[in-house]
Amino acid sequence: MTTPGARAFLTRRGGLLVTLLILAVTCFHAGRMLRTEWSITGGGLSLPLDDSFIYLQYSRAIAEGHPFVYTPGNAPTTGATSLGYPILLLPPHILRLPPTICIAWALALGVVGFAASALLMVRLGRRLGGAVGGALALGLFLLSAQLLWGYMSGMEIALYATVLLATVHAYLDERREGRFPTLRWWLLALALARPEGAIFCFVFGVLMLADRHRAARAGAPLRLLEPISILPFVVGAIPFLVNLAVTGSIESTSSQAKSILSEPYRETRMSYIRGAPTVWGSIAASYAGQLLYDERGLPFRRMTIPFEIGVALYLLFAIVPRRRTWEGGAWLMALVGVGIVANSIPVLWPVHLFRYQQGLYPLVLLVAAAGWGRLAAWSRERLPRAAAIAVASAALLVPVVAWAPNLWRADGEIALYYAHNCENILHQQVRVGQWIDQNLPRNALVGLNDAGAIAYYGHRSTVDMIGLTTAGFARVYRSGLGCLFEHIRRLPSGHLPTYFAIYPEWFPYWGESGILGPEAFRAHLGFNTITGGNDMVVYPASWIDVRTTDRPALAPTSLAGLRLTDSIDLAWLEDEARHEWRAEPEAIDVLRRHAYADRPRPLTDAGRIVRRSERFRAAVEPGRDLTIVMRTDAWYPSRLRVEVDGAPAGTWTIAFSESAWIEPAMTIPGRLLKRSRPEFRITRDEPTDQNEHRDYAPFHYWFYQ
Repeated sequence: MTTPGARAFLTRRGGLLVTLLILAVTCFHAGRMLRTEWSITGGGLSLPLDDSFIYLQYSRAIAEGHPFVYTPGNAPTTGATSLGYPILLLPPHILRLPPTICIAWALALGVVGFAASALLMVRLGRRLGGAVGGALALGLFLLSAQLLWGYMSGMEIALYATVLLATVHAYLDERREGRFPTLRWWLLALALARPEGAIFCFVFGVLMLADRHRAARAGAPLRLLEPISILPFVVGAIPFLVNLAVTGSIESTSSQAKSILSEPYRETRMSYIRGAPTVWGSIAASYAGQLLYDERGLPFRRMTIPFEIGVALYLLFAIVPRRRTWEGGAWLMALVGVGIVANSIPVLWPVHLFRYQQGLYPLVLLVAAAGWGRLAAWSRERLPRAAAIAVASAALLVPVVAWAPNLWRADGEIALYYAHNCENILHQQVRVGQWIDQNLPRNALVGLNDAGAIAYYGHRSTVDMIGLTTAGFARVYRSGLGCLFEHIRRLPSGHLPTYFAIYPEWFPYWGESGILGPEAFRAHLGFNTITGGNDMVVYPASWIDVRTTDRPALAPTSLAGLRLTDSIDLAWLEDEARHEWRAEPEAIDVLRRHAYADRPRPLTDAGRIVRRSERFRAAVEPGRDLTIVMRTDAWYPSRLRVEVDGAPAGTWTIAFSESAWIEPAMTIPGRLLKRSRPEFRITRDEPTDQNEHRDYAPFHYWFYQ
């Protein structure tokens, strides 16, 4: 039992003591993480994600005077998802300090963000759930292994989460009067921190309008048409307008490479959209389990049940009783709901310890902690002293007893996991980048699939084949390796990569296709915890025989004297668009390598797997017979019905070729060609045998007259 003097001291100095506690825990965490990393790496300093170096490279580009241009020779891109974070990384780059200092600066920002977020958590917890709510919110935050990893990842997580908490705090302070003098600046910071923050600006805009309307009705001298009413919506639009100005799309290039909204295949995109409610439920479940999963890949029930009770208590005490000492805060659930929907946009939403979910995670922790805190505060106000002490004690101890063992274990393990992540990046991507810097000519153009540390340490122009930092590649890569093959082999000679630094297993057939020369360097990981492959390999580009796939190799004698009027290269997106090619149902890409029956040298080509029918337009001379030649590997025999502008043109029978390239031909009577650009439709007959495969694979069409 505390004495009156002790209580007075705690009242006066409680904030200072909490601040000192937070600083001590933060220093302990940071010291433990770095000490473990140095022991694993042998004294090297790195970051646990390759994407962290993308931010460093964009920041260096700003310091060098070409913002948005990732490496020299690239078109402007917005691969830095956060517009504001590269600016925070500027100081060491302006001073031209070495990479280790720039990494240390990024880590320092994360550590400062961790301490600031912890302070905001305890303040918001007390505001929304009393002393117990503040204590639980602080404890949950400080013991979250994933958040500790995220804040020290060198990513924008610390910036986004801290600004989001500060924005909520400012809104709580200013909503009653409806004027929002400081909230407007936090909203600007929120919009620049992450695209999800920009979406939150629209939510805050609606909340602010409602608060201003309420304040005006209560007699405050406010007008709804003042600039502050539309400011959140203007601020929220800034990142999307910047993306539009820089790249021609409201989506950042990083989002185009990762989001459901940019999925190129309509059927796949619709399946994502139809499954969105399931994803939302999975994200909510991951939050309820505090981002911890058992060996079956399921959240621990001992974590989720108290969490769900806390959220239910938060909502209950937001409605009743009417007179209460805490903020109602039901609007906070709108932020959480919108945040979960926004966080479901990346296709791989659970990747890297749920890093896309971590920015919103402190708010979710706040809700659960405040719910239990509200129960304690309510008991203190409404129950007899003995009963109140019992309920308040239970409100504090029940979640602590349920959550602490798993949280403590994960917190103890995270330093080692973080250290191995950093070691992986240091000994693979960083090592490859350093090798490139020391061994390749200055004018080398490096094609890569991990765009961060290789570009940052390599000091060479790059082609990001995934499309995060190089314009025009995101949709191509997401359309499939076949589409990427067709796109990259047609780049102008000055834009063709002269070297590649890739995971070979990500690019099957490339070694045999003539694109890759003999291996020049390999970075192998014996224990891989975070990267996309155990081996990253540097190859010189050779481009041997790559451009020879555009002409038929087995031209039949019937083509003698005929002129090529048109051709369609399947899986080349630009050519497909020019010919209005489409398939029903949608056709996926395919990349295959075969030889011709009478030629020993194999050829790699990309095409489409058509499951039922395809249609396209081609340039012809009306009235003259037309011969169509198709390149296919004919894994299965096919009977194809051909139509021209809806009129039957005959049946094209293609025999099984035993996985060798063939180029069958079919002649269409000139009387059916009544326009210079007719529509052709090719439909595969339904197989009579139920076990027979139901697709064929065209790779190229040529049209002769």
